[in-house]
Amino acid sequence: MGRGAAPTAAPSLGQVMRCSKCLLCLSALLTLLGLKVYIEWTESRVKAYPEPRGTLLDPTAASSEPTLPANLSARLGQTGLLPSAYWNQQQWRLGTLPSEDSTETGGCQAWGTAAAAEIPDFASYPEDLRHFLLSAACRSFPQWLPAGEDSQVASCSSADVPYLLLAVKSEPGRFAQRQAVRETWGSAAPGIRLLFLLGSPVGKEGPDLRALVTWESRRYGDLLLWDFFDVLYNQTLKDLLLLTWVGHHCPDVNFVLQVQDDAFVHIPALLGHLQSLPPTWARSLYLGEIFTQAKPLRKPGGPFYVPGSFFEGDYPAYASGGGYVIAGRLAPWLLQAAARVAPFPFDDVYTGLCFRALGLVPRGHSGFQTAWPTYRIMDACTLRGLLLVRPFSPQDTIRLWKQLRSPKLKCDPHW
Repeated sequence: MGRGAAPTAAPSLGQVMRCSKCLLCLSALLTLLGLKVYIEWTESRVKAYPEPRGTLLDPTAASSEPTLPANLSARLGQTGLLPSAYWNQQQWRLGTLPSEDSTETGGCQAWGTAAAAEIPDFASYPEDLRHFLLSAACRSFPQWLPAGEDSQVASCSSADVPYLLLAVKSEPGRFAQRQAVRETWGSAAPGIRLLFLLGSPVGKEGPDLRALVTWESRRYGDLLLWDFFDVLYNQTLKDLLLLTWVGHHCPDVNFVLQVQDDAFVHIPALLGHLQSLPPTWARSLYLGEIFTQAKPLRKPGGPFYVPGSFFEGDYPAYASGGGYVIAGRLAPWLLQAAARVAPFPFDDVYTGLCFRALGLVPRGHSGFQTAWPTYRIMDACTLRGLLLVRPFSPQDTIRLWKQLRSPKLKCDPHW
């Protein structure tokens, strides 16, 4: 201390503590103000996209109108360093897939020929995956028809446009599953149309089912058959050919449910939900059990195996292929997107890619249960709050249907 300066007393312990408390209070106040601003900002974003029922995965991307930009790479997640995997490279440079009548060398087979030549370990891929890739860009197949016959499937009449088209994926030999659907949740009802989607009854392996399928088609008129092998990796063909059929024969349908033949659909509950949707939701609907963080499975020999040399990255948000609903008006849009999205072996993942290409996001609903555990018994009371459940045997489907229609059915109102 210099001479002549007034002596100053050292601060007491109480003063130091009071000062520290003030700083803590000020810090806490600033934190609360910041938190309040963040909450109000977040709420303003949520309020812009109300969600009466169901879940919208990405509110900021919500749109009722699809778009298809000239370059799809960024929209499909192709940002940053481009991976060397074949699908990623193809998608980055893809304009449109070659068509069946393309003048390019090899036509639609060219994509598969390039895959076999450019993927370094192509020979080690599972046989079914190799077959898929070799013809993956070939998507135009004629309907399978008995010799000399026209299609047994009628177009939707202008006077009786269905509100909901039930498009059930089946296989030629699954007669019991189809009959169970016809006799239960798929039975005739106002505003409902039922179709089954099948490949050729002349299987790659197994019995020749042409005679039985021909009889069934004539008897019910609800089989859409195409002339390709009905195997796991050809399920995407059913989606694309169905969309083509809808565009030509049923363009004004409101909604299309694409579902497996081992599902049980609670039609009244599903219709009630669809009819309650805001118009902007309904126009671009993609509704089901949504997977948002799925990744490729890399275990060779396991189900849904995807080699790293074919695809890198995460999957888009997509609805389980066990059953999902789309807006009927999106059929031509999805076909346009599919012409510009590189082929992928799994139908539900590919549908998710096409929706992402259009800038549309899926909506989740807890009423879609596409992997119901075998140890859990399903009864009519449990089903009340659900829209779609699978898998079921034909016997269980009929049992559940009878329970639902029984006048003796009584459920706990608190469920």
